[in-house]
Amino acid sequence: MKSTRNSVCILLGLGLAAGLLAGILIPRNYGGGNILSRWGIPMSTHIPAPPQRVWAIVDIPKNDVERISLFILAGQSNMSGMGTEFPAEPHDPRILVFGNDYRWHIAAEPVDDPFNQVDKVSEDIDAGYSPAMAFAQVLLEHDPQMVIGLIPCAKGASSIAEWQRNLSDQSLYGSCLKRERAASTVGTLAGFLIFQGEADAMDAIQFPEHIVNPTHWSALFSAFVNDFRLDLSDPDLPVVYAQIGTTTTPEAFPNWELVKEQQRLTRLPASAMITTDDLPLLDNVHFTTESYQIIGARFAEAYWELIQQDTKR
Repeated sequence: MKSTRNSVCILLGLGLAAGLLAGILIPRNYGGGNILSRWGIPMSTHIPAPPQRVWAIVDIPKNDVERISLFILAGQSNMSGMGTEFPAEPHDPRILVFGNDYRWHIAAEPVDDPFNQVDKVSEDIDAGYSPAMAFAQVLLEHDPQMVIGLIPCAKGASSIAEWQRNLSDQSLYGSCLKRERAASTVGTLAGFLIFQGEADAMDAIQFPEHIVNPTHWSALFSAFVNDFRLDLSDPDLPVVYAQIGTTTTPEAFPNWELVKEQQRLTRLPASAMITTDDLPLLDNVHFTTESYQIIGARFAEAYWELIQQDTKR
């Protein structure tokens, strides 16, 4: 009996030690992090640590309802944001976020905060600093009278196949559509920002659990955008998407350049693409906080140019 008890204690101890070791060695953030660690490919172990704060829930004044310009933020973890530094930024009442709790807040990073997440399908528990605030801040420089409403919908590790039309709110597409409709009671959708593609660059043989479409990315992306515009009855909805940047682990992403080329060749009306491959990385696919700020500014400049072109027609 004593021997059996000792054996059980040893097994429990080993299990606890293994769990602690896994928690230390395996990063929780995505980018293929948990998957890539299985293959000995290093990822950043810097887990985003946003400042402790209490989001201010806001009631939208009636005179602001028609002024609020809504922007959907879709894609993968580089849209959710994985920046680990959170510079002090003054809260701006002109920048709001329709949070994952389906409540309106004064926006602050991490914009994709999972606190009280309603739609678990898009939950990113380690969302960090993202391009979102910089996008809104630069856009306000162009039009200080705007009131911006951000709608985070991105999901780390999601492939373009997972963004295809599916009206269930348990799908990324359906959840995003539901959020837009809920948020649009106090505003008008003005733009669609997308940062996706890293997952489709992964090696399908090494990672068979991932549905990757590097050779058909452009067609699937176009279908996603066109379907969303159709469901919103807005065929001219401005879309700005980011081309994926660089990777320090090409062995895990053999289709990286193929996806980039698919993105470069994509042609959609009322759309623009920004580049990111000149910006510093935090790990093998995610960007630094400073890089996300530049990406956000590029989203804003591309969007502004896009709508200015439209007004000139």
